[in-house]
Amino acid sequence: MAKLIEAVRYYGPRIKRNHTVQLEKIASWVAMRTNLNKSQVVMTLTELSEAVIFYNSEGTPVKLPGLGIFAPSIDRNGAYRINVYTDNALRKGINNADAFTGVVENRGNIGLTNEEIKALWDDEHPDDPLEI
Repeated sequence: MAKLIEAVRYYGPRIKRNHTVQLEKIASWVAMRTNLNKSQVVMTLTELSEAVIFYNSEGTPVKLPGLGIFAPSIDRNGAYRINVYTDNALRKGINNADAFTGVVENRGNIGLTNEEIKALWDDEHPDDPLEI
């Protein structure tokens, strides 16, 4: 029997992601909107990354308004990591009804109940019925 998570992964809505934007392109975009040149932006972003590492390695969270909080943590095996808590404005910006202009695959399946997903799955996979 198939598991619900398989069906949700198959039928659920998902964003079709473009290629990841790299530092050079971000630096060009920021330079275009500010009085900084591209190399200054690259240097600033690199130093910002170093500052987060420096302060987090001391146990100090870093708050960057508009982006979020970068906070150190440790797991039970002693591995350190940085957790990112996104700023409310950042979340609200992407959740604005007109903000997202990318492609959503399976858009028509937004809001389907487990039973509706089961019906879709069972119709296409009669030999592997969905277990809810």
